[in-house]
Amino acid sequence: MTDKSPEHQAAHRPGKLLYLSLGLGLLWIFLALRTPDRTVHFGPPLVAAAVAMSHRSTGSGPLSNPAAAGAAVSGLMNALIATGILAFNDALEGPTLLPFGDALVETVVFAFAGAGLGFVIGIWGRGKPAKE
Repeated sequence: MTDKSPEHQAAHRPGKLLYLSLGLGLLWIFLALRTPDRTVHFGPPLVAAAVAMSHRSTGSGPLSNPAAAGAAVSGLMNALIATGILAFNDALEGPTLLPFGDALVETVVFAFAGAGLGFVIGIWGRGKPAKE
């Protein structure tokens, strides 16, 4: 890894990549607290995928597997923290899109799905290894 690689540069400014995820998480919390009987279905996956999306939006190219996994886990942690805040305040009382569970279960499932999507976004565009 060279000093000019995207991963090295991102490691020196990790907070900047979390701003979009944090902002979306705060917006999701605000909306859910104002209308606890409605479910913000796209909140968890967007918060979870936002770190990888913001990294890719800088034009730095695909991430390595470990860097993409780190971005996905960072976004997942933001989504799960927001979920905890909303669950503690009884703000997850709305309907669910899943055939099982309640809004809390949906939120956790969608957060993990968003983290998976974030990982895929992070590595998207990498070429296949050359055949020998």
